[in-house]
Amino acid sequence: MHHIMSEILEGKYSEGELLPGEIELSQQFNSSRTSIRAALQTIANKKVISILPKKGSIINNINQWNWLDEEILAFFSQNEISKNLLLHLLSTRLIFEPSICSMSALTSTAEDLAKIENAYLLMKNSIIENDRALFIKGDNLFHQSIMQSCRNPFLSSLDSLLSTAMSISYENTLEINLKESEQAIELHGKLLESIRKRESYTAHNISRTIIIHAIKKVLPSQDVDKLANNIF
Repeated sequence: MHHIMSEILEGKYSEGELLPGEIELSQQFNSSRTSIRAALQTIANKKVISILPKKGSIINNINQWNWLDEEILAFFSQNEISKNLLLHLLSTRLIFEPSICSMSALTSTAEDLAKIENAYLLMKNSIIENDRALFIKGDNLFHQSIMQSCRNPFLSSLDSLLSTAMSISYENTLEINLKESEQAIELHGKLLESIRKRESYTAHNISRTIIIHAIKKVLPSQDVDKLANNIF
């Protein structure tokens, strides 16, 4: 399944195109037809392909894929993606995360705030140590802790999606010299304080600012402004 999914994500096959048959795939990947058939069924269960009787396996429109599936997200994060898909991911963050931060300002406990603050301190320390991996770890924990503080099981189901969006964002927006990320860390500190002070509206706006800054690193400013004005 991994090899077939990788080829699909790399764009080897277009929407509406038929995959090679089971025999050809089994020869290509040196696997049994039974293994190939099982792999195709697994991919079909994720809505990436449709298996048509007497025709074969056809690539579905990307909007049909089950993007909440953790395996799809894992494959997605391991392959190079187009700027268009990156924009979709960042837009998803812009839709959900400000509201999540707003809710956290109303629901977070002292224990939640301690977790958010510890993650923030990891981010600050990453600047001192110029440790990119530590920055990413801290940023992930920061946003995951905020989401968990909402105690909403439906929002929790989005955790993998938003975490993947963040991971891919880092590859495209995180500065090589972490000193240049000091403004972003300062904004995260302000977001923490707004949540601590129960300032829901402020938390929402700061979260939007953080994400818009990230989007501006991959899109022209005028396009970002247009996007932001259409997502509240």
